[in-house]
Amino acid sequence: MLGIGGNVLYAFGRELPPLLAYEAANVVYAAASAALVAGYRILWGKPPRVAQLTSLVLLLGLLVALFHYRFDSFVARSAIVSTFQIAACMEIAMLMLASRPGWHRPFYVYFFVLAMCILVALGHGGRMAWLALASVPPGSLLQPSAWSISFLTAVALALPALMVGALLVAHRQILVRAEHAANHDYLTGAASRRAFFEIAAREKARADRNRQPLALLLVDLDNFKAINDSWGHEAGDAALQRVALAARGMLRAVDCVARLGGDEFVLLLPETGLHGAAAVGARLQHAVRGAGNAGDAAPVLTLSIGVTLFSPEDDVKSAMARADEALYAAKKAGRDRVLVKAQEPPLALVRRGTRTG
Repeated sequence: MLGIGGNVLYAFGRELPPLLAYEAANVVYAAASAALVAGYRILWGKPPRVAQLTSLVLLLGLLVALFHYRFDSFVARSAIVSTFQIAACMEIAMLMLASRPGWHRPFYVYFFVLAMCILVALGHGGRMAWLALASVPPGSLLQPSAWSISFLTAVALALPALMVGALLVAHRQILVRAEHAANHDYLTGAASRRAFFEIAAREKARADRNRQPLALLLVDLDNFKAINDSWGHEAGDAALQRVALAARGMLRAVDCVARLGGDEFVLLLPETGLHGAAAVGARLQHAVRGAGNAGDAAPVLTLSIGVTLFSPEDDVKSAMARADEALYAAKKAGRDRVLVKAQEPPLALVRRGTRTG
């Protein structure tokens, strides 16, 4: 709205009082650019710096008034306004570039904003060069000429283009956050149950294709109900978070940790055999137990873990059922232990092996 207001004041400059045609028009348009800068800062989690931006807009208004009433110079006024707009575009572009680690596909959204910043800055820079080199500089932006018409057209489109860019970035961030919320457990940050089954099916297909092992660990926090009853639900939540944090800290980028629900987690380890998976389970037990004993007021945390490997005949559910059998056996044997259960060979293979043995 500020940008539209500035454009209207520019368009009717000849019919308006000088204060509106010069100072008000430039201040309103600069305020629109400053609002865009603040909006982009908020998009990327930065403080908007409203007071600082407001001070710069007011300073621009004072300088425009100075070179209107004290030293009447259209070239000086234009240089001040163009410098402000170039600085605003540079600030937005630098924010975008500094936030590259947070970019998400599709990247055209971010490149569009950068392109608009470059075009607007080049337009104002070209205007300043034209005014400096012109043999007879114009006395007004509304003076009829091809250059003035071109610049006014660019001004009318620049801010809307950057505003559309901001909306595209905000829309992308909303989609990313919604996708993250759907695929991650809100309490622990681990992958959600739904996301795990999608990842597991994908990794199973890759393991079969590459003929590589794929290990599965079912992890259960021992005596979780007793922790909630004796220490409170906040302690229970903290215990779950410690399990997830310890798992993420020791796993590789290709591994996956997910919360299936309640106090049960699952780990998926590509290219890992039974021995390696059992070793990971033991390290996880040690890490969680150490975190639980960090303070006198913390409950002692132990884990029961069932480990298995995917076989070519397995799907995700059958492998999880076998890991669950190992987990149940670990709990039945006294908890706080890692038990392994491999798939039993087919009966025909066993008989064949018996005859040849």
